[in-house]
Amino acid sequence: MIRVNDTPHSRPADFLAAVDRTPYGSVVRDEARRRQMVYESLISGVDPVGREIGQQLRDGSLSPRELLAASDYQDFFRQARAQAERLDLDALATAARAVAIDDTSSTPDEPAAASDSAPSSGWSWMNDGDEPYREGRWR
Repeated sequence: MIRVNDTPHSRPADFLAAVDRTPYGSVVRDEARRRQMVYESLISGVDPVGREIGQQLRDGSLSPRELLAASDYQDFFRQARAQAERLDLDALATAARAVAIDDTSSTPDEPAAASDSAPSSGWSWMNDGDEPYREGRWR
């Protein structure tokens, strides 16, 4: 497994390039849509602190900058960072490449059934880090 901090600079770029070739590439490039997806993902997550954070971001009661400065959420962000450092970029890149190959005819708003869910890495920054958390359908 490759950890984020141990990954050569080309590895994240490889992953992003693979995602860019999927139906979700245009979604990832759309900052407003991407942020909305992150907020909704937090809100629908299992962690009550994550849900609170997502609601505050979505409602505009806190900006991302203010959120990062809030001491109440530092433990949540420490846990998220620890999970991100365990992220297997090779598995994610492989899954993204498979979606790009299997689903070249889909549009971002109408993905094929094979790509309706997030890559099955088992990783999410919304759980406690001990159990895999699988998101629902991507929107």
